[in-house]
Amino acid sequence: MFIGKYDKSVIVTYLGVCSTLIGFYLILGNDTAHITGAIICLMISGICDMFDGKFARMCKDRTEEDKQYGIQIDSLTDMVSFIAFPIVILYGFCKYFDVALNPYIAIPVLILFTIAGISRLAYFNVNAALEDGPVKYYTGLPVTSTAIIFPAIYLLRYVLGSNLFVTINLLTFAVVAFLMVFKFKILKPKNNAWYITCSVLAIIMTAILIYLKVK
Repeated sequence: MFIGKYDKSVIVTYLGVCSTLIGFYLILGNDTAHITGAIICLMISGICDMFDGKFARMCKDRTEEDKQYGIQIDSLTDMVSFIAFPIVILYGFCKYFDVALNPYIAIPVLILFTIAGISRLAYFNVNAALEDGPVKYYTGLPVTSTAIIFPAIYLLRYVLGSNLFVTINLLTFAVVAFLMVFKFKILKPKNNAWYITCSVLAIIMTAILIYLKVK
């Protein structure tokens, strides 16, 4: 009756993009941007992305079509969650701190970030389709790394002035864009690395919440 797949093999991917859309609302749907909530949504989306593939592989009845659909839907949600969403969060920073970006710098940087991100995703999809067996190495910085990098940078808001904080975020976009398309290999994380990454995200999230409570 409907096109697409909506079974348990893709449920975690869809949960991740739902978290992203909540984050969009927190930034764009209010007079005052709820930055902390949006950052937490970004981290939740990152955690969902870490485990959606593992969860999908637990579904032993997946067909080859299901696997290919999973690869494509994962990249499409990555484009929303880890490319578009960080840009919206940057807009939220400017809105919240009442800081104006120089459009002659910001627009080219964000365009390059977007093009680098979608190029990285397309490159991964093509190579994943050509690989025999699971991918062992990432080429270029995965776009999902923004779910760790930008929350970590967010902690600087508590020690930096507003203008400097927003400038550092914009500079981070430029560096991440370069690393996403720079041809170097990163060993794909295994189980322990996933748990360590989740622990880092949990620590960042806890630090943000503790600071807000103390403040």
